[in-house]
Amino acid sequence: MPELPEVELIKRYIHEHVAGKTVASVDSLLPRMWRNCPAQLAETLVTGQTIEAVKRRGKYLVITFQHTALQLIIHLKLTGRLIYRPQAEVERFDRILFHLTDGTLLAYGDVRTLGALYLFESPKAIDLKAYLHMGVEPLSQSFTSGKLYELTRRSSMPIKPFLLGQQYVAGIGNIYADEALFLAQILPTRPADSLTDSEVKRLHRSLRKVLRHSLERGGTSFRDYKNGAGGKGQNQDYLLVYGRGGKPCLHCKRPLQDMTLRGRHTVFCGHCQK
Repeated sequence: MPELPEVELIKRYIHEHVAGKTVASVDSLLPRMWRNCPAQLAETLVTGQTIEAVKRRGKYLVITFQHTALQLIIHLKLTGRLIYRPQAEVERFDRILFHLTDGTLLAYGDVRTLGALYLFESPKAIDLKAYLHMGVEPLSQSFTSGKLYELTRRSSMPIKPFLLGQQYVAGIGNIYADEALFLAQILPTRPADSLTDSEVKRLHRSLRKVLRHSLERGGTSFRDYKNGAGGKGQNQDYLLVYGRGGKPCLHCKRPLQDMTLRGRHTVFCGHCQK
């Protein structure tokens, strides 16, 4: 599933290329991808609208339009992708096509069709609980080590599920939780409220570090993630623990352990992380 860096990179590219352009028509090749309204209604409402901005909140993409309060919210889930194409070429697994008046195309594709598109009349009309109850953005100024410490006092769940929950910190997924916890030398099974002030400070630094490094490297691409141009990132070549279960720890050389923690595959070093 694309996480914060991947969604941020898609947002930046798509915004650069579609802001100010007008939607000529919408083709819903798979109508059920519209989750909260009929495809025909969504097509009617979006057609003729000029795109104002593409934004991100957590792992969600939000498209706003000029002269209307409409909010198009997209969640990519496991295999979703939003790609801008200079030519209106349809590819396999394209599900929703936004044809722009200049002949270009914004295509939502999804191999497993687990993603979702939602259209709301205004920001006040948004009723997605997961969206409305998201926590602090980890690359924002408001995400301080003090804020993270305050949040961890509220939960005794293991720190990795705490990070994945989205209601405390937005946008963190399996990849960056494993990587940040390794850098911070914290076991993923530690109760969140057991972390000391110094441990929380390490985790805070590590979270911001792994996210920023991934942004600089174009995101993490395995099978499905593609950026807004349809290309891949390079951060997968720099991962320290994620996807490396059984391989030597890059610090102590002992085999990395892997386990399932609350349904999520987790990789860590039992020696370096405490």
